[in-house]
Amino acid sequence: MLPHKKIVLFVGVASALTFAVFAYWLFTVSSLAAPEWEVTVVDEHGKPVEGMTVRETWQNYSVEATGHEMDRQTDANGHATFPAHKTEYSLLSQVAGTLTALIHFNVHASYGPHASVFAFGKHLEGTASTGQYVTDWTGYPSSMQSRIVVGPGP
Repeated sequence: MLPHKKIVLFVGVASALTFAVFAYWLFTVSSLAAPEWEVTVVDEHGKPVEGMTVRETWQNYSVEATGHEMDRQTDANGHATFPAHKTEYSLLSQVAGTLTALIHFNVHASYGPHASVFAFGKHLEGTASTGQYVTDWTGYPSSMQSRIVVGPGP
């Protein structure tokens, strides 16, 4: 094979591969943005609290500039359920979002998906916690169950 034909073949294959990778990065993928979340709200004595507002908040910090929220009211058993939420984004937008945060040296920034739930109303409030810490869902598992103990708010 002649040298110039090898160069043309190499450039053609390299261009096709580059185009294929770039096109793949533009295709959107669907990902879990927040899990299905079952919440039970109880008072400090363990009794279910009806009529509390339970708020779920979620955001994928790698691809979204703003977050989302959804409210539910507890039933007579203190239960509220949130459906799973999906988000669609391209791999290129995820890489760009993460690089933007790194370039701005945002050391306190979060990356990837995060979700949490908390309850308020009737002069009471509380948040889902794991031990001493607020429960922060970060992409796994696909479903959550939390018990929120509410007490007098500030």
